[in-house]
Amino acid sequence: MARIARVGARYGFGFVFRRRGRSRRRGEEPGKVGTRLRLSLEELGPTFAVLGRFLAVRRDLIPPDVATELGRSGVAAKPIAFAETRAYVERELGNTLERLFVEFGEVPVRVGPFTQSHRAVLPGGRPALVVFNRTGVRRDLLAMRPVADLTRRRLGEGLPLDPSTTVAEFTAQVTHRRDMYFAAQVSRRLRGLEDFGLGIPDVYSDYSTGRCVTFEAPTDFAPLEEVRYREISETLVRLALTEGVFFGDLTPVRFAIDSTTGRLWLTDPTEVFSMDPERLRGVAEILAAVRRGDVDGVVRVLTLAGSFVPHDDSDLRRELRETLGALGGPLWREHSLEEARDWSFEAIRRGGARLHVEVAQMAGFLVEAERLGGEGRIVTAAEAAGSLIDHYRNPAYVASRLARRVAQPDVLADYPRQIHALLDELKDGEVEVQFRHAGLDDLISKVDIFANRLVFALLIAALIIGSSMFAIFLKGGTSFIGVSIFGLVGFVFAAILGLLLLFGIIRSGRL
Repeated sequence: MARIARVGARYGFGFVFRRRGRSRRRGEEPGKVGTRLRLSLEELGPTFAVLGRFLAVRRDLIPPDVATELGRSGVAAKPIAFAETRAYVERELGNTLERLFVEFGEVPVRVGPFTQSHRAVLPGGRPALVVFNRTGVRRDLLAMRPVADLTRRRLGEGLPLDPSTTVAEFTAQVTHRRDMYFAAQVSRRLRGLEDFGLGIPDVYSDYSTGRCVTFEAPTDFAPLEEVRYREISETLVRLALTEGVFFGDLTPVRFAIDSTTGRLWLTDPTEVFSMDPERLRGVAEILAAVRRGDVDGVVRVLTLAGSFVPHDDSDLRRELRETLGALGGPLWREHSLEEARDWSFEAIRRGGARLHVEVAQMAGFLVEAERLGGEGRIVTAAEAAGSLIDHYRNPAYVASRLARRVAQPDVLADYPRQIHALLDELKDGEVEVQFRHAGLDDLISKVDIFANRLVFALLIAALIIGSSMFAIFLKGGTSFIGVSIFGLVGFVFAAILGLLLLFGIIRSGRL
């Protein structure tokens, strides 16, 4: 925490910790908040740099310039020394490297912020890839929590997101990325997909734990060509939109070509996410509404995907309508996935809504997958979105989903208790029924405005009539140009009130 405070003060965030410091210039406009925040996170290390990229995908919460700057966050993680690697793998697998492997590469194949992988050869000459969790990550995550709590207390409502909630979400994401059991489960799931464009390695269960996993590997590798990257990009976009499976790190070293068969392989399927099926169904409903160009439908189904929609959603509807109109229609060929993501998220941010973190992460993955291929993937995404919508609209799926819900023993067992509780409340007279009409609030507001204007008009008419009576029947007292001063004042006051009423009606556009 002390180191975080020192670095924060050096880049102009000392007011959070009540420290003084000057921003250290590195030729990248350190006066901007996004730049200073990125530089401070990079100086703190790889885990904090990944936090910057985690924040960058939340364009539904933070301004686009800050998100763009944080998206550039990156620090090359240093490889763990081989002696430490040996001790870690031996401790996890419960034996020495010499007894476990015929060969074990000392130089890592991939060094990420959370995991590290080495090539190895198992007994029988089977090539393998050993992936294990890096040390020191938990220490960084623990240091973030009190700093986030302090920031929330000091700045409060001045931030676009809650620092404590964000750090908790980031910690959950990192824990998920480092779960090797889950990576093995998803690997087996991907191996069972028909016509999947990438080879998925099998898992050697005897050489795997929750923090260290061993995959099979192609016998001979060949360098990837640019055209194959486009193929990988299309496959990953389809995978995310149809299966809800996406990865936290898309470095090219994760992919290889088997020189014997020419097949593309995802050699390292760790750091993987799988979206909840019900949330994925919500995403399908959103895409269906977008395909129809139905803004009201998009707003209605956002909550199905775990998103927050404000009670007054008029601003959100207006922003989404403008965005759909600016893009030119649903899932447009002339735009990239990145442009569609950025404009849509900005509309959601301006409208006061908030997406679920999994949805924002999947959208960020789609953009990264598009960049991997070097060109737009909007057509591929449109086709995959159509397949996803068709799957969740399929009558066979709807019937099976209903059958699963009805067949749940917990649900059926709970019905008698609920009916008994309802009967008890009816007997005691504690049942309260509330009716809410969706358009009644607007109608009441309009009627209230009409009634106020009508009363105001009657008051003006009364002033005019009263002033006229004063002017006609009052013979004595002070007069001006032959008219009683009381009648003249009444006429002037009524004229001012009438002009104000007319001005208000004209401003409302309902003259």
